[in-house]
Amino acid sequence: MPEAIKSKCLPTYLVIDTSSSMQAHQGLLNETVDHVFDVLSDEPRVSDYAHISILTFSTDAHVVLPMSNIESVESLPNITCSGATNYGAAFQLLRRRIDHDYNELARVRSVQRAAVFMLTDGAPTDKDWATKLDQLNDPAWRLRPAIISYGFGSANEATIQRVGNAAAYLASKARDKKDAITSMLTNMLVTLTNSAAARQLLIPPDAPDGWTRVSTDLPAENFD
Repeated sequence: MPEAIKSKCLPTYLVIDTSSSMQAHQGLLNETVDHVFDVLSDEPRVSDYAHISILTFSTDAHVVLPMSNIESVESLPNITCSGATNYGAAFQLLRRRIDHDYNELARVRSVQRAAVFMLTDGAPTDKDWATKLDQLNDPAWRLRPAIISYGFGSANEATIQRVGNAAAYLASKARDKKDAITSMLTNMLVTLTNSAAARQLLIPPDAPDGWTRVSTDLPAENFD
């Protein structure tokens, strides 16, 4: 009997800047992330297709939620904010987790290249972050992810553009942080809904409300 065809799975990482500059909006951040998971869990097509992990970064990077089937997540750990804005720590942790999660998911699913949604309100405080980003984007590493970057507050366009290899968005400097967080996570929700319908990563052509899509330096890739 032929081996059963494995269904497609999109490993998805929500990577959140939890440095001290985000502290004032810690409560909103938790509420909005909870809401996104509630909506996704009510969409069978999305919950069947996308598995999600949450990583946070400040002075260090942490796994807040290991890679999980959305339907199995009963509650989310509380996200707290403090410390510096160490991009490199996030990129290093991402590479390790993608390797680990791919091997676990591939036992039962046909695993696509991961999608990373990264939200930051500041510039990196570590000097070697770009080297660690290049390691994450290494063309020789077949699991290199699609990164969608969102910058607001003190984040600068050049850095956000450098980070996002699939799409990059910058909020207006006058944009309220509360609105920026909400619209970014809503955009992630729309992206996953569209992607689940197509069974491949589909990034909406329009920027989230109040954001501007900035071009990326890297050539377009097929992230299937």
